[in-house]
Amino acid sequence: MITTIPPVGILIDLPFGVLMWTSVAHFLLTVVMKEDAAFIILRVLRSANSPIHRAINLIKPSFIITRLTPLYCALVLFILRYYLLPLLVGFEVWNFYDMPLERLLLSAWADLGF
Repeated sequence: MITTIPPVGILIDLPFGVLMWTSVAHFLLTVVMKEDAAFIILRVLRSANSPIHRAINLIKPSFIITRLTPLYCALVLFILRYYLLPLLVGFEVWNFYDMPLERLLLSAWADLGF
């Protein structure tokens, strides 16, 4: 199932997918914690996502508050992964589960028997 996507597509999509999911996790943690909390997982996510958040701040509209920046970043990365990457690399995405990272995780999940 994963072999229908070119290897270049997988190599390009994996970092974008990881950044997207870490941005979602960063947003979810900042919903229940202070943004500058010393929680180790939040510090790791903050340090991993800070370069992409600084880049997204250049195109972020002014009405989006700082606490929503990780969610906005995840949305931008999702749009890039869903629309732009398939056009550039040449594979088809019909739904969310056709994206390379999610398909890889679901096939690994199925191989484990869950």
